[in-house]
Amino acid sequence: MIKNGLILLLLSAGLCACNQTTPKQNSANTTAQSADSTVRQPLLDDTVAKSPASTDTTATKTTVASQLIIPGKGIGDIILNDDVANIIKQLGKPDSSDAAMGSALMVWYTKHNTTGYRISIFSHHNMGGKDEAVSHIRKILVTSPEFKTTDGISTGAVKDEIEKKYTLKPTSNYKSEDGKVQVYTDTDKGISFEINASGKCIAIVVHKAHDTAAAYLNMH
Repeated sequence: MIKNGLILLLLSAGLCACNQTTPKQNSANTTAQSADSTVRQPLLDDTVAKSPASTDTTATKTTVASQLIIPGKGIGDIILNDDVANIIKQLGKPDSSDAAMGSALMVWYTKHNTTGYRISIFSHHNMGGKDEAVSHIRKILVTSPEFKTTDGISTGAVKDEIEKKYTLKPTSNYKSEDGKVQVYTDTDKGISFEINASGKCIAIVVHKAHDTAAAYLNMH
């Protein structure tokens, strides 16, 4: 009787062990399904698919969004018509600034060295408007070749190369230490190129398309 009782006890323990294993397997499957749905969720988000940084072009693959020049729109994180105060928060206090009549020209130099690359921003208050307190970005200038258009144009490009992709018209000029600099503008796209005497681009400027006032505005 003792032997039979022992056999029944062992069989009962085995059945209990089997019953406890099944919930653990179900729990593992549930966890795996939850993890899988978490990983795939962002791929179904329309905001990711529509993001400019995810545009499938050669330039966006080789140039990060923060260095992309978009004519008529902006350069990197600097967007036309945005409040310049937002850029000051990112770049810090400008190395030089000049303000008058509701307008301001601010300049940032690489490592604060005036002989290095620079970013210049011209902004303007809408005097008398509801947003008068906001200084809207009207024009953005960069000299670093790290900034590129979607078709690969950056400073250092020659005029002939630029003319293959943009319709250039002379709009203004100025004198630099190295001689005369001619500014050429594609007004339909909202971009200007500053070309030195040797025919090389030394600065690229973005402004709104068809904004002739911005195209003629001297940022030096």
